Amino acid sequence: MKLSEHFTEEEFEYSDTAKARGINNKMNGAQFKEAKHTCTYLLEPLRKLLNEKYKTYSGKAVKCVSLKITSGFRCLLLNRAVGSKDNSQHVRAQACDLEAILLFTDGSKKVLPYTELYQNIKTWVKAGKMTVDQCIQETVSKRGEIIQTWVHCSLANQLKDCRKQFLKFNGKSYITDPN
Repeated sequence: MKLSEHFTEEEFEYSDTAKARGINNKMNGAQFKEAKHTCTYLLEPLRKLLNEKYKTYSGKAVKCVSLKITSGFRCLLLNRAVGSKDNSQHVRAQACDLEAILLFTDGSKKVLPYTELYQNIKTWVKAGKMTVDQCIQETVSKRGEIIQTWVHCSLANQLKDCRKQFLKFNGKSYITDPN
């Protein structure tokens, strides 16, 4: 079922961890409503801005930019399984972890660097082109080597309540990234 023009319930609920552990990661009615809000007022504007900005990248013509939700809604059991806190906005369907994928006219693809996606979001929020509650550039390292990086974005239930907070997470602590 569609949550917005470009995002579906299935991709917002999908989780490799849930699948591997047999966790039923399905939204209830209230969570579905929140997911629609998140897709409509966070993901769709972000996708539109990315497509406006990236007509070319590294000298190659860009056909379109899509957003992949790498972690959207998480039921409480799944949220605990991935080591997140019970008050995570993922549990309320107000947050998702993302990657932006550039599709070039020659058929090739490239994931936009996470630092670039994060910086774009920060710039657009500051310019009033979109809003976020939180945007976090998250990095997990093992023995000094980066093993995973992603951008987390969330949106409050009421847009007026969005904190427009930017953070960087280094695997151990969150550091406020001033606007």
